[in-house]
Amino acid sequence: MLRLSCGVTFAPRLRPAFQQRRCFSSEFTRKASDPLRILFCGSDAFSCESLRALHREHETNRGLVESLDVMVLPPRRTGRGFKEIKEVPCKSVAEHLGLRIHQRETFRGWSMPEGTNLIVVVSFGLFVPPRILKSAKYGGLNVHPSLLPHLRGPAPIHHAMMRGEKYTGVSLQTLDPKAFDHGTVLAQTPSPGLPIPANATLQHLTEDLAKVGAEMLVQGLRDGLHVPPYRDAGWMAEQLHGEDLIHAPKVGKGESQINWLEWKPSDFERFVNIFGTVWTHARNDKGKFKRVLFLDAESVSADEDVPRTVRVDEERDVVYVQTAHGGWVRVRSVKVDGKTAQKARIGLREFMRR
Repeated sequence: MLRLSCGVTFAPRLRPAFQQRRCFSSEFTRKASDPLRILFCGSDAFSCESLRALHREHETNRGLVESLDVMVLPPRRTGRGFKEIKEVPCKSVAEHLGLRIHQRETFRGWSMPEGTNLIVVVSFGLFVPPRILKSAKYGGLNVHPSLLPHLRGPAPIHHAMMRGEKYTGVSLQTLDPKAFDHGTVLAQTPSPGLPIPANATLQHLTEDLAKVGAEMLVQGLRDGLHVPPYRDAGWMAEQLHGEDLIHAPKVGKGESQINWLEWKPSDFERFVNIFGTVWTHARNDKGKFKRVLFLDAESVSADEDVPRTVRVDEERDVVYVQTAHGGWVRVRSVKVDGKTAQKARIGLREFMRR
């Protein structure tokens, strides 16, 4: 346990403007392609932007995108007790656009719509087997929100922000028949990448990267990048040569638990921007540990007039928490397990030292 000067006993665990630029290689010879009959595989909000872009191209340029089918995963149970059934966002978009939908949890025993010659996968979560890839003349493409091979995996945006990286980007790659995110990079955000604003939220960064990825995908199809032979247009691989590559696995609630021994004030603010809340276990005045969620937490700059000797600022209606590094975090509202959201000065009262 770690007792901080804010008077709370904790158990530690051992839309901003986004600069967009053209993200495509300018050195290529445009290759001719058959009209594309695409099977699009997607799930979340990031993939929806690419689906909309492909549909717009289908509506205006049938010579390039002749047909468009959509494959999505079945609904999953979420929420407390897993009582809520939630469809993936991509299904709703496909229904709105009037596209034919294939809802399956596996490719096993399934054949693609007749004539499909390209598979486009964006944030899908299901591996496309070699049998399916080989049945499409042009194989498959994937839009990935990182500068591959950096941050391969299902949660690259989360991990880029968690690591406090200054730049990120998007890569358009072929689908590899053996492993996720190991295809040929056909287009990539130019060096050094797109800057991540200091106050970026996960939602806004995802939305902005989704637009960049959708534009990259459609432009790549117009340029015939999906037509062999492929040319590797990635630059990050050379920069990372000889270094250990960083993987971006799925994230869970554990990543948003406050690390009292290591976090600086800016980490509190950044992780709230990523996960919406950060949490910790605290011991109340009855000696019982409860989970406490900080619904907001912002770093306090050195030149601000912070009442160093006061735990609760009644006038400003906030609580100040001092970190192990000596910096300060301003908390305005919290949620204690079993209670509704409250002002921090009220919600943390039972955890204050007397």
